[in-house]
Amino acid sequence: MSGEDFPCPQCGKIVSRTDKYCRNCGASLVALPPTLPTAPPPPEQVTPPPYERRFSLGRRLYKLLIAPSEAMRDIALAPDYTGYFAILALQFVLTAVAVAMVMQKIQIAGTYAVQITSMLNVILGIAIVIAVILVIIKWLVKSFIVKYAGDSGSDWSFKTAASVTGYAYIADVIFTILGIALSWLIVPTFRVDTTNLKAAIQQMNDYRAQVNLLKLTFSLPASLLGLTWKSYLGGLGTHFGTNRRCSIRTGFIVFFVLGLIGLLVSFFISP
Repeated sequence: MSGEDFPCPQCGKIVSRTDKYCRNCGASLVALPPTLPTAPPPPEQVTPPPYERRFSLGRRLYKLLIAPSEAMRDIALAPDYTGYFAILALQFVLTAVAVAMVMQKIQIAGTYAVQITSMLNVILGIAIVIAVILVIIKWLVKSFIVKYAGDSGSDWSFKTAASVTGYAYIADVIFTILGIALSWLIVPTFRVDTTNLKAAIQQMNDYRAQVNLLKLTFSLPASLLGLTWKSYLGGLGTHFGTNRRCSIRTGFIVFFVLGLIGLLVSFFISP
């Protein structure tokens, strides 16, 4: 059959394009429209199903330690605030343990022992509450900066940025545990007699100098290691949270710079 031939619409026999009537059945062929090639239908737009969370809170925290890429992808695609507050609660418990450890390392005797011990307990309690409030504010501010610094045209949500930022703090929890264990071993016991207040103040200054030296020797390098790990987790989360538009390296740099600023501020302003 040539390009000028086509089947009769009445009987199906092949007829020529120049014929006015079918030679088989006599049907009229004059009113038939020319046969034109039809364009293929546009491909059907398939909307991917919404992402379903794979891991529970406990599994997410566990996966952050053994498979951080899997965990941060799940966190970025199914964000929540529960993870951060669970990590914050762990940090609060660890801080309380650290304070209790410090109080065991400091042995106060003498005339004003009871008053000074009570005053220290009150000061430490207030300091912990203030620290928790500041940590939450720091998390919100950091999440806001991360959202816009790592956006890369994806317009990802603040909830995703805050979830990614919050879960990255798991690195602080691990290094806090290691820091408590190390501090218990290397921080010297401090004994002070408050009968002579002038001598007691001098002893406290000497002890603080020892602690600052240990802090510079051990705490700062450990903090930098923790910051590197936290920044890597944040880089992964930013990468997945922005639909891979922001590279892991860019996300890492954003987290590392923000964390380094906070680390230097806290290191130099702490007593």
